Amino acid sequence: MFSNTTEFTRAELTELFGSDSVFLLPEFARGVSTDTRTLIAGNIFIALRGERFDGHDRLGDAIAKGAAILIVDKELSTEHTSYPHITVGNTLHALGLLGQFHRKRFSIPVLAIAGAAGKTSTKDLTAHVLGTKFNTLKTRANFNNQIGVPLTLLELTPEHQAAVIEIGTNEPGEIEILARMTAPTHGLITNIGKEHLEKLIDLDGVEREETALFRYLHDSGGIALVNCDDERLKKYRDTTPGTITFGMDSSATVAASVHFTYELHPILTFTNRFEVEFPAFGYAAALNAIAAVAAGVAVGMTSDELTEALESYEQPPAHGYGRMNVEQVQDTILLNDCYNANPDSMRIALKTLTLFPAVGKRIAVLGDMRELGAAAADEHAALITEAAECTDILLLLGDEMLSAAQGITSTAICTNSKQECIDYLLTHRAEGDVILVKGSRGMALEDIIEGLVGGR
Repeated sequence: MFSNTTEFTRAELTELFGSDSVFLLPEFARGVSTDTRTLIAGNIFIALRGERFDGHDRLGDAIAKGAAILIVDKELSTEHTSYPHITVGNTLHALGLLGQFHRKRFSIPVLAIAGAAGKTSTKDLTAHVLGTKFNTLKTRANFNNQIGVPLTLLELTPEHQAAVIEIGTNEPGEIEILARMTAPTHGLITNIGKEHLEKLIDLDGVEREETALFRYLHDSGGIALVNCDDERLKKYRDTTPGTITFGMDSSATVAASVHFTYELHPILTFTNRFEVEFPAFGYAAALNAIAAVAAGVAVGMTSDELTEALESYEQPPAHGYGRMNVEQVQDTILLNDCYNANPDSMRIALKTLTLFPAVGKRIAVLGDMRELGAAAADEHAALITEAAECTDILLLLGDEMLSAAQGITSTAICTNSKQECIDYLLTHRAEGDVILVKGSRGMALEDIIEGLVGGR
């Protein structure tokens, strides 16, 4: 999936890794690869190691395909010593060093996007907005970790005029690592919410981790884009001298209000700037658009340019699971938000359901939220209570949801399988109903969408 033609000279590699670690290097190598299936002759091959794979098992394949240089773990460097190679303590860190080194060759706006929820959709929309004026590199899909970020940075070319890079975290310290690697000129955090609590423990831990991006910008003289609608983020509004605030807070630099068409398209009114009907769906899309406009303002785009950029946006196809895609199935509306879920994104989805001008019943199908650690039971119980108050029918699916439902008084209907859920909906839905389907990626709730579509 990743490909690049980034060139590194022998002198540069020696400077990066030290003269004691480089052996028999050619004058230069072009392109960096971590996958022998897509490796091109002349590439540097980095033997990454993971829980289920070890690139050192593919060194022979890399040599056969014409790799110019191998980067290997010092502990596993006894083979192929007669081949051009570099020995390192950690091949993942070596990939990061190459990405960081290449990033610093460019003096262009680089926006890093972090946050507990909404990173990928905000990244995609922001890249679209900036891309209407600048040749913009962006992170593919959600490859936002210590492999995906450097591989994205290595795709930078002299033709690029801007970059939008998503950075994610699974454990303390990762945002700091990725911020240093990306060296952003601008940084945006979507929100602070309950994510990866197995290692980040609580909201304070999430805040410390995510705001490492703002600390980097403070130290490097970059510009922070601060979401004033987030209670934990708004206190960072003075993070950097050039901080730009955004949100529905009227005091924000980029302030907006929102209401919706019948089709659930947001109509955004930016104070003293412009008004636009945004051709995406739902409350989360409105929040993403406000963030994207703040990014556009930060890089000097005009109101006319931003209006045209938002109006030209096209909602991506659902591919089974989606991010708040509105789908008509006979005489009912499906809000397909199956891509992923955490407590904050669940609440945004429920708010979208309540804002939808339904003629019939408001129905929610909610599956488990993963990676909440010790907080899982309390978070699922709280969500069930809130969802029951704003829906006419609430269907629950998954071990966490069903377990939490046992301890609270609720009218929620517990289903033991996707098919049971589908059968209930096919029996009980009626003309004008609006059905929200949402859960974590591991729940694969797009199967319910397909069952409803197939059961027309």
